[in-house]
Amino acid sequence: MRVPFAAATVGCVLLFAAPCSWASDSAEGQADLDRAIELKLTARSIRDLNTVVTLCEGALDKGLGEKNQEFAKHVLASALVERGSSVSEMIFGRAAAPPQWPQMRQIALADLERALQYDATLVEAQLLVARLQTLPGGDRKRAVSAIDEVVRLTADEPERQAEALLLRGGIRETREEGLADLDEAVRLVPRDPKPLRARGAVKLALKDQAGALADFDAALKLEPDDAATHEARGMVLASEEKWDEARASFGRAAELAPESVGVLLERGRVNVLSGDTAAGLADFSEALRLDPENLPALLLRAEVAIPDHPEQALEDLDKAISLRPGLVPALRQRAALLAESKKFAAAASDLQLVRKLEPNDVSVPLQLAAVRVLEGKHAEAVRIYDEALEADAKNWMAYRGRGDAYLNLGKQREAVADYEGALREKPGDSGVLNNLAWVLATSPDEAIRDGGRAIELAKQACEETEYKQPHILSTLAAGYAETGDFNTAIEWSKKAIALGDDALRPALTKELQSYQAAKPWRELQTAAADTKPAEATRR
Repeated sequence: MRVPFAAATVGCVLLFAAPCSWASDSAEGQADLDRAIELKLTARSIRDLNTVVTLCEGALDKGLGEKNQEFAKHVLASALVERGSSVSEMIFGRAAAPPQWPQMRQIALADLERALQYDATLVEAQLLVARLQTLPGGDRKRAVSAIDEVVRLTADEPERQAEALLLRGGIRETREEGLADLDEAVRLVPRDPKPLRARGAVKLALKDQAGALADFDAALKLEPDDAATHEARGMVLASEEKWDEARASFGRAAELAPESVGVLLERGRVNVLSGDTAAGLADFSEALRLDPENLPALLLRAEVAIPDHPEQALEDLDKAISLRPGLVPALRQRAALLAESKKFAAAASDLQLVRKLEPNDVSVPLQLAAVRVLEGKHAEAVRIYDEALEADAKNWMAYRGRGDAYLNLGKQREAVADYEGALREKPGDSGVLNNLAWVLATSPDEAIRDGGRAIELAKQACEETEYKQPHILSTLAAGYAETGDFNTAIEWSKKAIALGDDALRPALTKELQSYQAAKPWRELQTAAADTKPAEATRR
């Protein structure tokens, strides 16, 4: 069993202090104290410490003289600290704290605080109280007060004081206050890499990349083979987009800690950000080999795999959701992947769950409505957009989405009104400009058509997209055709065909043939509401 500082100190006193009796001691009290001292010197288990505590309490209750009372309190405090330390070790001394750690913390704190009532100068007890109170759900103010006392008590012990400052630096109210503590810790123990590492982390959080890198480099000079420092150094370099240097740091960390999933994930991110997605996938896959149920690794690999390996991405997302039902990032990612695969009903189901889990996220209804449009459930999409606009009357994306849904239902007047609403909030959106221009140029309803404004809007959309989008060029052509300028319409229509892909070219060719016949283009979507998926639109 590890013997804490305070316990060792009291133990040394006990070795040279023979049990003694003063006139005011009761026989029973003295007997309990004698037994407590004897057992304290040979204690090897918490059960032994429990007996020491009981004997000391009994001795004090039964009666001791003034000097033996103080001595009994010292023995009792030592046993309480050692018992609290043993319980604390069950929390801090393992790779992962046991599930019952909150209850264990309360047990340890009860012993340590009681020991401090007998002797507030017990440095080990104060430090343990601080460490336990810094855990989630702890009392930060009590932690700070305990460390303050340690700093005061260890004025002549630089290593102990640095340990306290290192702990306090991590729980200060501001990072600047924490940095001051860490500066002092570095000054006190310049050959200890721990304060340097901690200060580097704070500097990184304060966006002082140069200072952070200097601290990590200094720590590595003192301890060259510390994997965590190489990893931290890599994070600094990655924040500056120095990808090759960052990759080298993460690579060294991986060599030193080959079982570290965290290092692999960080290196994988750097590989992806620097454009090497294959290496990123390899890192994420290795992380999952080491920890098959690692949620960040599953989500990262899925995100990178979507373009070229959608089946793998879907498998990873399914697993992540099975491990953590209701995991919103995974649900949203899976919904997008399912929609891309035209599995609209399944995508909508995921988004409906996300909507329940994140009721205040205004983007979710818009995504759900867009999926309903793709699914052909245009009337349902309109209802969802209605709700979104009731919540936020200035939501331009809801106006645009509802306009598209109305357009698919053949309700062109309603679509025009919504596109106008979207333009009021987002005047330069190329998609809204194009769709409104298309309706104004091609509607069978003469009261809706306005060729001149269609040209104006289509030109603005072309400028926003640098005249590189074939479907927008075709809208400009339709506008000119509506005004009777078929030569210009033919010119822009041919440019649209030249830019268009194989999927778009047949529709564009039909438009060109119409203009060559001196006929403007007319179009009215007539998809039935909520029956079957609509044909893909190029708008």
